[in-house]
Amino acid sequence: MITAASSFPVFTVNNLEAAKAFYTAHLGFGIAFENEWYLHLVSDAGIQVGFMLPAQPTQPEIFHPAYDGRGVIFSLEVEDVDAAYAEARRHALNVVLTLRSEDWGQRHFCLEDPNGIHLDIVQAIAPTEEYQEGYVI
Repeated sequence: MITAASSFPVFTVNNLEAAKAFYTAHLGFGIAFENEWYLHLVSDAGIQVGFMLPAQPTQPEIFHPAYDGRGVIFSLEVEDVDAAYAEARRHALNVVLTLRSEDWGQRHFCLEDPNGIHLDIVQAIAPTEEYQEGYVI
C-alpha cells in the first residue's frame, strides 16, 4: 500500500506571475519556492499548490501540456464562505458560480483564476436528510 504523507496539486499553466499575484493577494498563500519555470505556494494552514510553465525540458513529456480549463476543481474550505464571497465580490474576482447552499452539505461559490483554474470555495453545512446517510465519517 502507498501511504501518502501529504498532497498538493501542480497545475501546468501559461502565466506564473498571474498565478502568484492572484493566490498571494486574494487567497493568503505565500511563496515557498520560485524559479523561472516553477512556483510553489503554501498557506498559513499548510495548504500547498504548485504551478509550472508548460514544455519544461527538465520534466517528463506527460507534464508538458498546459492546463486547458477542463476537468479540475481546486476546492478550498473556509470557515466563513459568506465573508469570502463578499471579499471576492469586493475585489471583482471572476465569480463563475454564485454563492449557494447544496443539499449534500456544502455552501459554496466558484472562482476562475487568471489561468482558467476553477476554485470551489466551500464551507461545510448540515446536509439534508437525503444525504446524511452517505457520510461515513
